[in-house]
Amino acid sequence: MIFASKAFFFFLPAVLVLYHLPGRRTHKYGVLLAASWLFYAWLSPQYLWVILLCTLIDYAAGLRIDSSDDDRVRRRWLWLSVAANLGLLAAFKYTAFAYDNAVSLARLCGCEVNDRHWNILLPLGISFHTFQGISYTVDVYRRQIKAVHSFLDYALFVGFWPQLAAGPIVRAAEFLPQMVSPPAVSAKQVADGLHFILLGLFKKLFIADQLDQLFVTPVFTNPGAFDPAAHRWAVIAWAAQIYCDFSGYSDMAVGCAKWFGFDLPRNFHFPYLSRSMTEFWRRWHLSLSTWLRDYLYFPMGGSKGGPARTYFNLMVVFVACGLWHGATWSWLAYGVLNGLLMCAHRAWDRALAGIPWADRVRATPGWALVAWLGTMVQLLAGLVLVRTPDWGVAWVMLRSLFGLDLLAGWSAAIPVWVPLLVLLVVIGHLFSGLRDRACGLSELPSPVRAAAYVGAVVLLVTLSPGVSKTFIYIQF
Repeated sequence: MIFASKAFFFFLPAVLVLYHLPGRRTHKYGVLLAASWLFYAWLSPQYLWVILLCTLIDYAAGLRIDSSDDDRVRRRWLWLSVAANLGLLAAFKYTAFAYDNAVSLARLCGCEVNDRHWNILLPLGISFHTFQGISYTVDVYRRQIKAVHSFLDYALFVGFWPQLAAGPIVRAAEFLPQMVSPPAVSAKQVADGLHFILLGLFKKLFIADQLDQLFVTPVFTNPGAFDPAAHRWAVIAWAAQIYCDFSGYSDMAVGCAKWFGFDLPRNFHFPYLSRSMTEFWRRWHLSLSTWLRDYLYFPMGGSKGGPARTYFNLMVVFVACGLWHGATWSWLAYGVLNGLLMCAHRAWDRALAGIPWADRVRATPGWALVAWLGTMVQLLAGLVLVRTPDWGVAWVMLRSLFGLDLLAGWSAAIPVWVPLLVLLVVIGHLFSGLRDRACGLSELPSPVRAAAYVGAVVLLVTLSPGVSKTFIYIQF
């Protein structure tokens, strides 16, 4: 089942009732773990063994690493954990991609090789729970946390159902301390949970799915039937869609967790306010970007080895980021593009730092606007690469995005509600993001919030296109 499905709205209240029945710690956490494995098996029943195997290996590895003073033993168990998680991830996610490219290469060399007639279904949340397992064993190895002795506790940390399918990627140091005793659910958490669940549903069903089914998919599928103005609006709408789809899932995960007394980390911080690619990756998918920073970029040396080494490290990180999202050449290109843009911004920033006139210019509102516009163009170009079905369509959409007829900003092919839905995303960024709030709506008076919630429910019931479309990041 997925959030926003009919089955989910039977699953959630049932688990809440069973969890909050009077009982001991093991009963409550046993209910949550059973619910989490049921949630997993509902979508990937044939792959339940994957998360069970990863959980067992990382649990055992953590205990052995923590209990040993022999560096060789500790390293062997760490590498077992890392190899098991990355090996399973690679086998399921990249085998088909590697085979297809090997076939293409063999044919270039004159060999006759059969096309692939098989597919490998991706286990639910494998890109997320494998990274959680790796971060746990690495943190134990670094002596930053103690190993968990209760298998129940560790299994629930890995499989906690609200964040299992599409994150956020939770660190053990964030989650395990909350499990010392079953957290009491406060009235504020109940209210906040409702707020984030409704916010996530509204983003997903009313904004993301509307934009996708009725405008974004038709334009990207057949761009020849639309003019350049429609292409540009489709790219902008795609940016709004992917943000609302992914952040909507994260909001619902946060909201559901609060009803069990747990706090999950924030995963988005109004990324479309960014004025550089560096700032964007400090606002977008925070749990992934900080994971790549702490477990890949810093171990490779970060920025300590001079400019050339720093740029190399950045490129490795963003190639890994692209491939983490998907085993396709378009996602690889997305990673390379973002790596190049990060390197270019770093070089630019350091070339101008400390120059008085440059510092004065960059402190002006006009420069902030120019930097924001430049960043948005870069972001949109990258998003085109991962949305188009082939490079030919990507070229058409990019040519329209950077075309000379930018003054032709409207077309009869653009439904009037498309800019209205995009405007909702803009308003959210301006109303909350500019004031550095998680959500400005939660600060309004209770009657205003109640009216907003009722209005959101009415719109969802009457105007949303349905609940059948899965979340984008569940596919990763």
